[in-house]
Amino acid sequence: MNLTKLALKRPVSVILIILSLAVFGLGSIPGFKMQLTPDMDMPMLIVMTTYPGADPESVDELVTKVVEDSGSTLSGIDSVTSQSSENLSMVMFTYEYGVDIDECYADLRTALDTASLQLPEDASSPVVIELNMSQSADMILSARAQGEQDLRKTLEDTFIPDLESITNVAQVDVSGGSQEYIRVLLKEDMLKQYGLNMAAVANYLSAADFTVPAGSVKQGSQDISVSAAMEFNTVQKLEQVPIITAAGSVVHLSDVAEVSMAQEKADSISKSDGMENISISIQKKQSASVVQVTQKIEKLIAEYSGKNPGIEISVEYNSSDIITSSLWSVGKTLIAGVLISMAVLFIFFGDFKASLIVGSSMPISLLATLILMSMMGYSMNIVTMGSLVIAIGMIVDNSIVVIESCFRARDTHEDYKEAALRGTKAVTMSIIASTITTIVVYLPLATVDDLAGQMFGQLGFTIVFAMLASLISAMTLVPLFYSLFKPTEKKEIPANRIVDKTTRVYRKILRKVLHRKLVVVGVTLALVAVAGLMLTQVNMELMPASDEGIVEVSASFRPGTTLEDKESAMEKLEALAKAEPDVASYSVSIESGSSASLRAYLKSDRELSTADVIEKWNRETRDYTGMELDIASGGSSMGSGMMSSSTTEIDLQGADMEILKKAARKAQEAMEQVDGVIKVTSSAQDTSTAAKLEIDPLMSMHYGMTPVQVAGSIRNILSGTDVLTVTKDGTEYEVKLEYPEGLYDSMNSLMDATLTNNQGIQVPVREIAQVVYTDAPQTIMKVDGKYQISLTAATTQEARFTAQKTLLQTVGALTLPAGVEVAEDMVTEIMNEEFGVLYQSILIAVFLVFLVMAMQFESPRFSFMVMMCIPFSLVGSVFLLYIAGITISMVSLMGFLMLAGIVVNNGILYVDTVNQLRQEIPLEDALIDAGAIRLRPILMTTLTTILSMLPMGLGIGRNSEMMQGMALVIIGGLVASTLLTLLLMPTIYLIIDKKKPKRLQAENKTQ
Repeated sequence: MNLTKLALKRPVSVILIILSLAVFGLGSIPGFKMQLTPDMDMPMLIVMTTYPGADPESVDELVTKVVEDSGSTLSGIDSVTSQSSENLSMVMFTYEYGVDIDECYADLRTALDTASLQLPEDASSPVVIELNMSQSADMILSARAQGEQDLRKTLEDTFIPDLESITNVAQVDVSGGSQEYIRVLLKEDMLKQYGLNMAAVANYLSAADFTVPAGSVKQGSQDISVSAAMEFNTVQKLEQVPIITAAGSVVHLSDVAEVSMAQEKADSISKSDGMENISISIQKKQSASVVQVTQKIEKLIAEYSGKNPGIEISVEYNSSDIITSSLWSVGKTLIAGVLISMAVLFIFFGDFKASLIVGSSMPISLLATLILMSMMGYSMNIVTMGSLVIAIGMIVDNSIVVIESCFRARDTHEDYKEAALRGTKAVTMSIIASTITTIVVYLPLATVDDLAGQMFGQLGFTIVFAMLASLISAMTLVPLFYSLFKPTEKKEIPANRIVDKTTRVYRKILRKVLHRKLVVVGVTLALVAVAGLMLTQVNMELMPASDEGIVEVSASFRPGTTLEDKESAMEKLEALAKAEPDVASYSVSIESGSSASLRAYLKSDRELSTADVIEKWNRETRDYTGMELDIASGGSSMGSGMMSSSTTEIDLQGADMEILKKAARKAQEAMEQVDGVIKVTSSAQDTSTAAKLEIDPLMSMHYGMTPVQVAGSIRNILSGTDVLTVTKDGTEYEVKLEYPEGLYDSMNSLMDATLTNNQGIQVPVREIAQVVYTDAPQTIMKVDGKYQISLTAATTQEARFTAQKTLLQTVGALTLPAGVEVAEDMVTEIMNEEFGVLYQSILIAVFLVFLVMAMQFESPRFSFMVMMCIPFSLVGSVFLLYIAGITISMVSLMGFLMLAGIVVNNGILYVDTVNQLRQEIPLEDALIDAGAIRLRPILMTTLTTILSMLPMGLGIGRNSEMMQGMALVIIGGLVASTLLTLLLMPTIYLIIDKKKPKRLQAENKTQ
């Protein structure tokens, strides 16, 4: 109340404060980091260790197990997941939320330093990596060149370093194309003739190009630096490198090898719309703004293209386009919400000045909120902007209540200033209580560190900032502007006539309702029961999927599949994308390992959704052989791919890998027969064949070589060896020593290859080594020490929510071998954990709301009355979710949490009014009059909130699916709670009131 007096007394100061809010609020907007969703930190550390030449089983036994044992006993560890594949071990340690990840990193690093002593000598030191939720590329570029030139070499020497130097660019990956190098092609017959081997030639070549500082000499009055050097920086000069043979004679390199410029054999292939290109994938630092980073990259592209007209660099994918368009869609919804709210105010008040007074609380509260958001370091994302949209309709509630009270006070006081003071005083406690109840529901989220807390913490605090600003605005600006502008309430406008007519009808209905308490309660309970049945039919998912129009197809091949074979297989997928009418463009990336991928970008005006295209392609590719395909949605949002897709995963785990694989094959066959399942893939793919050369140490020593020298020589024979780097015409080239292609392309020819020791003694490989063929699984997965196989079922859109339960029942009905059990998959586990956190937060929020109201009324009885609004309001929420086909997700559960603080506001004002009126009139009349008095402000506050959120509830705008569930929950809950406040609340008040029936009858007789 003192705040209102101060504002009325110091109007100039208030105006200057508003001016400051405008300056600093608008000035904070350019500084916001723009992104699709808030930054998310997962408490996970990944340990990667390489073990060259080892098969998956050896990696699992000798490396993975050591790493698992060293880290699993550390404090804070929640689970340990490992993946052992050829040459590589990857162990993921998942920690409990709330731990200090830096401290966990230090502890794990210390444990691994000790465990490294148990690793094989050839294994690398374990590398610890902190998981980044933004692992996907933020920008993908496509580069092509006109004419003949080494495009990849040119880009890596000029453009890529400039990219990497851009502030906040974390990683740049280049795929496709090949580089020029200087090839030294050995002549095997001449090597044998001169008693040389590859290692000897490599030693002479590596010493052929050097510069050694020798010191300085005096010349006159100067000290001149002296260096000794020898340069062989052209093909012709390299041919003249002298080599000493085993007999001691000197020959030149050209006598034992052919030296020429050559093109490296490509280790990856990149295509865009069927044409080969160089693909450049760029990832920003997690803390950086993707919009700012991509703007710098686009500027660099323009500058580089101007200087290099023969090179064309185009943007294939830019995540900032999706972010800016999504945020602009939400921004337009925000503007529409402000305009709609202003229109509602004008319709009800009929006075432009009155609607402006109340409407002024919206921009002023928003500006104050933006300042506080900037101070807290929040980003501008769909969640925070969505919270501003939700807050738009709520921040005028207090102002509507205040100006309504001022108009009523004006009927008995001619002075506007006195009416403003008295009117604000009459409702101050009520608006404070209603604001606090809206705010306290977010307190549970402030103590939560998991995904829900990280994602919705910014949403909660943004609304808290807005509500606090609106409360101060209602207590200061509204009474001040009311006294300054002197608005006049138009009582004869159409809206008021409708409200007056509705009020008369409402009075008659309410008087009848009060005498049929059991019927009212019975009907309400029946509605709750119907809503409960509807709730069982509403599907559940972790996060709603955002349709970003990107389809990602990941293909897995058997290890050893040649690049050419993979390219041929991917051409079928290219044809699939090319034939799809809704595909605007596509790109293909084929790596040297066992994987390849296709990324299709759909048209903005497409007929099919991304999910429909995924289902269609799953059907068309289910008979493809030679590769395992995983088709999912892609993009930059957290929900793309993992959070919500048309795939269902069933995980089997056990202690014996062979038994587990048999059980997986049995389960896969059963899953393929389930209705709605298109195809099922297994992580236990076919085993890969590997050849191991077992070197006889005695025989190798007999011929004057160590086993390691023998292994190194064999590696050089098959892969060649880099010997030095030379600079030619300002460009660096690698000099690579190798045998002619195809000379040792079979195992027989390799075993016949001749090794030469340092003394010139020659011996065939088969004399000192024998080949052993082994079959090994491609990848070995373990979770908490148990082997695990994942079965992934691609389903139809109709079955994507029911498939999980059906497939679990199908696999559960099988007689699986002893020791094999069905494990909970990662997404389901995360969903159960996050839903549990939100359920707990909702219960705590309800309890806090009860406490606040009990303290305001100084009576738990009245608090209990108002609390009845919460469960009965869920009727409207569930009904809207059911008819709209929206799922129960983290977002919609957040809507239920917010509802606990919103729907009680009208009940608080109603009960407070009844308590004031019953001091002067009988209880029944007080109940009816309170409803009539509060009918118009209740309708106004409800309409402004609902209409401002309606575009979001209808899913209008790009990526609006993410916040749609929350909007529908709040809209449905507000509609139901409004009806219940006006009809059920008086009935509950009458039932719970402590006065005896005889006392009530006596009061009615005095009426």
